Order: sequence, then C-alpha cells, then structure tokens
Amino acid sequence: MVTLDELRRAVSVSPGHARTLAHRLVRKGWLDRGRRGVYLLNPSRRGPEPLPDRDPFRVGRLLVEPYYFGYATAAELHGLLPQAGRTYYLATPGRSGHRPFGSSEFRLVHVARPQFFGTMTLLRRSQHLVVSDLERTVLDCIDRPEFAGGMGGAAHIFALAKPRLRWTKLERYLERVGRRSLTQRVGYLAQRVRPSRPPPRGFLRRLRPPRSAAYAPLGPPFDHGRTGPHEPEWRVIENVPDSELFAEGRIR
Repeated sequence: MVTLDELRRAVSVSPGHARTLAHRLVRKGWLDRGRRGVYLLNPSRRGPEPLPDRDPFRVGRLLVEPYYFGYATAAELHGLLPQAGRTYYLATPGRSGHRPFGSSEFRLVHVARPQFFGTMTLLRRSQHLVVSDLERTVLDCIDRPEFAGGMGGAAHIFALAKPRLRWTKLERYLERVGRRSLTQRVGYLAQRVRPSRPPPRGFLRRLRPPRSAAYAPLGPPFDHGRTGPHEPEWRVIENVPDSELFAEGRIR
C-alpha cells in the first residue's frame, strides 16, 4: 500500500505532480487504485507474493474506511455459502455506490454510524479483513435480502448459521438495531427455518411481539408486495411463498 503523500516524498515532487505520477503508474499497471489517495503496489511487478494478483479482498479492504465485508460476502467468509459471487459487499457509514473491478464489482452499502457494530477481524491469505460477525451477518442478510440472494438465500444462510449462533448476542444486536419489524421477521424465521434446531425458548419469548403490534411483511414489499396470509404469532405478512423461501431446501 502506498499513499500519495508517500509517493510525493519518495520522489520529491509537488502534490499535483504526485497525482499525475500515480495516474500514469495506474495506467501502466504498477499500481491499483484503492480508496482516494491510496494505492496498491501490483504484486506481479514485484516478484513472488503470497496473494494472487488483483485479489478482490486485498483491494476491497482499502476502498473505504471504516468498512466491513458484509451480506453475501461475509456469509461466504463464514462458510455459509459455497463461494462468493462476482459482487463483493462492503458496509460503510459513507456513501453507497458501485465500484467495478475487473470482471467483479464492489457494492458499497450505507450503514448509519449508530448501526455500525458487530464486526470481527478475520485472517485470510495473510490479510486481516474486517468482517461482520456471524450474528450480524445473519441480521444483515434478513434485513437486506437483496444483498444475500433474496429471501431464499437469506433463509438458507440463517439455516446454516443456526447451530453456531450465540442467541444472547443476536438478541442484543436486535435491541441495538431497535426495529420491531426486523425482530418479528427474525423470530418468525427462527421457528420456521431448520425447525430441528430450535432457538432457546427464552429467546423466542422475549422477542414475541404484542398483539397490538403492526403486521410486518416478511420480504421487501418492493419485490414481494404487501399481500399474503397473516401469521398472528409473529405478526408477519407471509408475502414470500414457501417455494421461494425454501428454494435451497428445508435444512434439518
């Protein structure tokens, strides 16, 4: 990794000349762009290197600060998906957007600073990556299933994570997020997904909404609409058919 200021000092040039030099080096393939003012030295130009050239995780951790790899990308890193797709998801308090990278793409997902918690450091190929922990990954995928392969993908991730979840931590995270609709969806899925591995009874009892609570759609209304059977225990509108919710199979 090299910054514009380090480049300027190394060759004793002005800041403007350093930016021009960095642009030329990127064009010639000696540098890869990271976030603003930060570049990666191209390993293939420097000899043996334990990391593959243009590794998306190596580049992604330098695109924004702070960040964490989340959603489907975190699920893959936790072993909940067989492999990552061509889109790599980065949560950040900064602006959302898309960043192309070779045949892949980075998707920057805005997360408000008060909600920016639940991360861990994971060592991958000698790199320290900031990743959402298992419990935060599950919540993020249920909250934004469009970044996890849809509701079927989110349910599949939840099913595989259930034997490893720390339920008290998951409950604390729901309290910090503070959204009743997300709590209702998590409670509903905790009972329906992989029913052979039920959560602790106390977890469900504390999460169960009052009868006066408004009904919340299970899937995003933009994709699934707002109609469907009303499940009274969790006050959830079942707007996602089972054929889609369990498209990956009902894991037991």
